[in-house]
Amino acid sequence: MAFITAHVSLSSNEGWNAYLAQRAIGLDHAPLYPPSDQMVFNNYPPSSFYVVGLFGWLVGDMIVAGRIISLLALLYCAWATGRIVLACGGTRAGAWLAGLLVMIYSAVFYSDYVAMDDPQWLGQAVIMTGFMVLLGNGREPGGAGAWRPFCAGFIMVAGLTFKHNILALPVAVLVWLLLTNRRHAVAWMGGCLLSLCLLGGVYYASFGPDFVQGVLGHKRIFRAYGLLKGLGNVLGLSGMVASCAFVPWLRLRHRYGLLLGLYLALAAASAIVQRTGMGVSHNACFEALIAASLCAGLAMSSLATGARMIGRVPARIVLVGMVGLNLLPVMVSMPAYVPYLYRVSVTSIANHLDASNETVAAVRAIDGNVACETLALCYWAHKPVVMDFFNYSQHVAVTHDATALERVVDRHDVAAFVSNSLFDTQEDVWEFTDLWRIIRARYTHARLQGVAYIVTP
Repeated sequence: MAFITAHVSLSSNEGWNAYLAQRAIGLDHAPLYPPSDQMVFNNYPPSSFYVVGLFGWLVGDMIVAGRIISLLALLYCAWATGRIVLACGGTRAGAWLAGLLVMIYSAVFYSDYVAMDDPQWLGQAVIMTGFMVLLGNGREPGGAGAWRPFCAGFIMVAGLTFKHNILALPVAVLVWLLLTNRRHAVAWMGGCLLSLCLLGGVYYASFGPDFVQGVLGHKRIFRAYGLLKGLGNVLGLSGMVASCAFVPWLRLRHRYGLLLGLYLALAAASAIVQRTGMGVSHNACFEALIAASLCAGLAMSSLATGARMIGRVPARIVLVGMVGLNLLPVMVSMPAYVPYLYRVSVTSIANHLDASNETVAAVRAIDGNVACETLALCYWAHKPVVMDFFNYSQHVAVTHDATALERVVDRHDVAAFVSNSLFDTQEDVWEFTDLWRIIRARYTHARLQGVAYIVTP
């Protein structure tokens, strides 16, 4: 994908992740978890910043490094999904279908997270590794002893130090083990506890209370209408969920049917609830996508072996219909969605590349600190990060305290603010209206430069 190296931001998160990756490996000596009275926030666990930071140090660009890692993590998750289908007793064809469904749905419906500098797929990949360790080859769950659930628990908690919202699978595994094998449940919890104490202790010793406050005490607005977005995302997987009718739940070895049923239910509920948070996007749905793909792969495996029929319809005819049902949302949306994807990815990036480079050059030429709505622009311009628009806007909305911004604006401590919103007057602002109202009281000059407005006193 040629856009991986393009200096066009795919998300406001990309520059934010890049700055924090620099801090993690010491290229920027500012704290990875700043105090809450500043305008830069970190509400993510730290592990991804070290991985991306080290790779970014090698390739010379944190955003490019994060995009490559994210793409590889997605491919790994698709492969791991297929391996888990095999471990649960599925066929190779079912495993291929499950992995391909993860790829296809991600490319079509969650394309904004394909090769984007964001830790969601990386954290998911680590947790899927723990899932594979737990199941092994599927013949002996937990292995001959308790080492598999112990190691799996350790790995899954480690995965939460990459992204802490991937909770459906760990919770499903815990409940499943408590219901099926108490000894392995104890081993699992022991691995989780060791990982939590070891990694949590190291990170707390490194960053202190600001680490806990940043990750667990982050201010965010929640909107009830987000439930409808989450429900819509889950309904988009309904073709695969319908495959559950063909999964031989009770005949899966070692009561894996119970595990997968718990996983699917919890993942769907988690996606719906998470979408109520401002700034939470399609990344909340990845667990539901993987769980539904596992069910689709096992359903195909069952039908391919001739185990199920509907009336007098042969199982293989039902199989073709089931595969078509899995792909129906994709096929229905293809005529309208593929041209849209082409416009917003290939065409949009190509058309905006020169303008984005123009903005970066203009920001680089400014003498002094610059605050960018799209942090990637300031990152590529080699400017230090002084303000995180989204997280600071959430902080202000919850606390009604904008003292830090008011102080910076009154003192003109920032040479310029860069906005991707289009506005002509102080009131005509698309995003972060409350913040821009404060800024425009002292910074009155705005000029369009490339893809953004540069606002100066």
